[in-house]
Amino acid sequence: MRVVGIAGSLLSKAYVRRLLEASGRELPASAEFEIWDGLDQVPPFEDGPLPRPVDDLCHALSGADGVLLTAPGHSVLPPELSHALDWMSSQHGGTVLLGKPVVVVTSCLRPYESLWTQTQLRRALGAAGAVVYGADATVSPGLGQFDPTGRINDPAFRERLREVLSHLSSTSLARSTA
Repeated sequence: MRVVGIAGSLLSKAYVRRLLEASGRELPASAEFEIWDGLDQVPPFEDGPLPRPVDDLCHALSGADGVLLTAPGHSVLPPELSHALDWMSSQHGGTVLLGKPVVVVTSCLRPYESLWTQTQLRRALGAAGAVVYGADATVSPGLGQFDPTGRINDPAFRERLREVLSHLSSTSLARSTA
């Protein structure tokens, strides 16, 4: 099973990026996990030829069995993530997410912020044809959230995350046998 990860933040040391890496560690050992790092190159959606970064994104997603997306819990999605979602749900994005399982992981200080982000992402990913599963943690995005190896410290959230991530393998398996 091949899973592509996308961090909804451009900063390499950002909490959302660390959350993506930690979430990837919770995938089954048999999963091949690759982080796509081109979000900062994706332009706003417009008619015309497919820009190279968008083509790269579509190529990465079309070859994946599932997607793992982390995003900050805010009332507004980061612009670059919105641009990528606009392209994926357009005719230009084709069917790269059609029927594909996508796990969305968010984290925030207050539960309703995560709810807003999950709702926005479910709407955008659903428009692209994805099957969306979500996990959110109401935790402070601080340094104490990860152990020295980069794993998530909270065992309850780690278990909840594993349950949500199991949808990637079960949905991928169902798609391959259909």
